[in-house]
Amino acid sequence: MSPVLALADSAASLREEFDRSFSLAPAPPAAGSVNLLTIRIGSDPYAIRLADIRGLHADRRILELPGPLPELLGVTNFRGQIVPVYQLAALLGKAAGAAPRWMVLAQASASLALAFEAFESHICADAGQLIASADSAGQGRPREGVRTASGVVPVLDIGALAAQIEARTRYASQRPQP
Repeated sequence: MSPVLALADSAASLREEFDRSFSLAPAPPAAGSVNLLTIRIGSDPYAIRLADIRGLHADRRILELPGPLPELLGVTNFRGQIVPVYQLAALLGKAAGAAPRWMVLAQASASLALAFEAFESHICADAGQLIASADSAGQGRPREGVRTASGVVPVLDIGALAAQIEARTRYASQRPQP
């Protein structure tokens, strides 16, 4: 067989294998694995469980509005629904860096979005990569971490952050206004 024919056969075989891969169902994740997004707030890496969010969005327009919490950046529109947007850095007690470009829509009882500076990657971590923290008093503060190639990254509890925002907003709305 000539080198040209061998190359053509190889290319045809690769093309068929590539096309066939789209007709197969995706492989299910391994039992006990967790899908996470890794993000950056300032110079600090964090992870968010994919199950805790409804979507990841970039460059959404935020209409600035005054509100009961200093972390409130304003509101944005998701499919016709007006959603408050909170700065994740401020909620974690960190100094705000650059204007947040990214936001996640939280999977919480009340719709809200959390804005942050940088999205880094998606990782699928197995149970052995997750590390529980000794401090479980957290209110959205990381109570677990995930081992990655670059070290241990804290995993944010989006449900606890959303509950904290709801409680603080409820408290602020019940206070008498001056």
